[in-house]
Amino acid sequence: MLLRCHNPVHSSTLCISTGGPRIMLKHVLVAFGLAVAVGITPVLTAVADGLAQPYLHIQLALANDSMDGVADAAQRIVQEAEKLGATAKSIGTAAASIGAAADINTARAAFGPLSDALIAYGDEVGFGDLKVAYCPMARKSWVQEDGAILNPFYGSMMLNCGGFR
Repeated sequence: MLLRCHNPVHSSTLCISTGGPRIMLKHVLVAFGLAVAVGITPVLTAVADGLAQPYLHIQLALANDSMDGVADAAQRIVQEAEKLGATAKSIGTAAASIGAAADINTARAAFGPLSDALIAYGDEVGFGDLKVAYCPMARKSWVQEDGAILNPFYGSMMLNCGGFR
C-alpha cells in the first residue's frame, strides 16, 4: 500500500507499507530490481513495462506534489514509444511535453494528454494489473496500480479524489 510519509524531513516522499516498517519510494526501485534478479515476477501489464514503469513514476511523483525524476521518466517513455512505432507516437509526443515542463502545474497539464494516449493504447492491448482512474473534478483519467486513489492532477490538495472505471 502506498502512503504519504508523515516525517517532516521527508514530507514529499512516498512510502510503501509492507505491514512492517515503511520503505521510501526510492528504495522500492532497488527492491524491484532485486525481485527481477532473483526471479520473483513483478507486476507486469499488457501495456509494455517500458511504458508502464516510468509512467507510474510520473503519476506517483505528481500525486506527491513532486517533480523528482519526472523529466527522466518522461524521456524513458519517449524512448520506449519510439521502439513501438506509429502505434505509440502520441504517447511519445505527450511524454516529451512533460519532460519539458518547468514546473509541476505545467507537468500536470501535460499529464492529461499522456494519460489519454496511454489509455487509448491500453484499450487496444490491455492493462494487465493496472487500473484506469478518473477524477470528476479535473475531468481527467489516468492509469495507476490498484489500491488507494492517488490523484496526480491535484496531489495533496485532493489526493484521493476519483475512482476506478
